[in-house]
Amino acid sequence: MEDIEYSNSLYQINEIIKYMTPNLKARIPKKFISYFENNKSKDYNWKVNEAVPLEKQNLLPTTKEILTVLYKDYICDDLERVELEKTLNNNEVKYQEELRQKYNPDNIFNNKTKKVVHTIAENENTSVVAYKESFFSKIISKIKLFFHK
Repeated sequence: MEDIEYSNSLYQINEIIKYMTPNLKARIPKKFISYFENNKSKDYNWKVNEAVPLEKQNLLPTTKEILTVLYKDYICDDLERVELEKTLNNNEVKYQEELRQKYNPDNIFNNKTKKVVHTIAENENTSVVAYKESFFSKIISKIKLFFHK
């Protein structure tokens, strides 16, 4: 599944490069362009809609990631690169903060202890019903014990 999405992303990138101006396209190394061309999906069909901005197009997540790297490393100037790296770093910090809050070990253990205390409290409220064996059941079980020995 992952390989299919990757090859579909390469197809999308190859299509986007076709619409780039020649001076922008020249900034991307030829080995990358040939890699995109040689490894793109043969079955995938996607076209660039020139009337819609690129960020509003139906791009795969992997396509967005590859385009970001291409833009940062080859297309943008130094000032844009600094701003882009700040934005990417801020996004990474926010993402890591969300993960830390979501999967904080202290919170996980706190939630489990609350559940255990709640379960113990529920068990204290239940009563045990004593089972009294009838007289005939006692006699039958004694006879069974006698013959098993």
